[in-house]
Amino acid sequence: MNLYDFIRNETQYNLKNNVKYTGMTDSTRPNTLSFLDNPKFAGDLCDNKSIISSFVREKDIAFLSEDVEPIIVEKPKAVFFELHNAYCRKCLKYEPSAISKTTTIHPTAFVASEGVIINDNVVIGPNCSILPGVKIGENTTIGPNCVIGSEGFHVFTDTQGIKRMVIHDGAVIIGQNVDIQASVTVDKGLMGRDTIIGDECKLDNFVHIAHRVQIGLKTLIAGASSIGGSTLLGNNVWIGPKCVISNRLSIGDGSKVLMGSVVIRNVKENESVSGNFALPHDKHLMIDAVSLLRK
Repeated sequence: MNLYDFIRNETQYNLKNNVKYTGMTDSTRPNTLSFLDNPKFAGDLCDNKSIISSFVREKDIAFLSEDVEPIIVEKPKAVFFELHNAYCRKCLKYEPSAISKTTTIHPTAFVASEGVIINDNVVIGPNCSILPGVKIGENTTIGPNCVIGSEGFHVFTDTQGIKRMVIHDGAVIIGQNVDIQASVTVDKGLMGRDTIIGDECKLDNFVHIAHRVQIGLKTLIAGASSIGGSTLLGNNVWIGPKCVISNRLSIGDGSKVLMGSVVIRNVKENESVSGNFALPHDKHLMIDAVSLLRK
């Protein structure tokens, strides 16, 4: 059942537009249904031509453009995510898993019987979980205790005031010749943006890749680092040990995020940053030097 028919059959909302997808203000899929919970985001919503309908409070209708169909509700965000979850529970389906005969899977590993594609010469280590919605490229190794395809951490408050998790309908796509070491977690994508790890990337132990993160080619991420949701990492990036990168950032090609950095701003191509909060590394060293001279 498509989304439009689901809404018409399962809810009281009488849509005019033929919505095909749920999505937030960054949606790239055509015929998207979204929500406006705070008028300060109205510009982002209205500038996105993929969004054709939106849940909105009656008092905020004026913030929508004429191209966006208003659907009046008291709690737009809650109704939107409740609808998304209900649709996923009923209609999100996967094909039977397809696993190459040359794949090596440890006896203690779990690979879902549906929604998984594993290509040639992949190695799945002990106690791994490969969940539905995962595609793994050739010659890739997944180390012990990894969880690939877990639900991302996106929480909303429903119409009854109860906090709920958002069901993730996207995928994890891992390229060729990727090495993922022990106890790494990679969350699925959501609403049209998949989680992607490019060819020849190397992820050290205890790395966390949040939902909708996309990583370019040959990027290296050292142990215990955490990459926030919807962040874009370029090609040949270095992320040092125990770094934290906030959500929705862009980390440019060839850049370096040095050990223990907490990054809350975009990083330019070939730039090195360090510190908490991270600054260009040369500036950080200068600040430290000045601080020492004042003591």
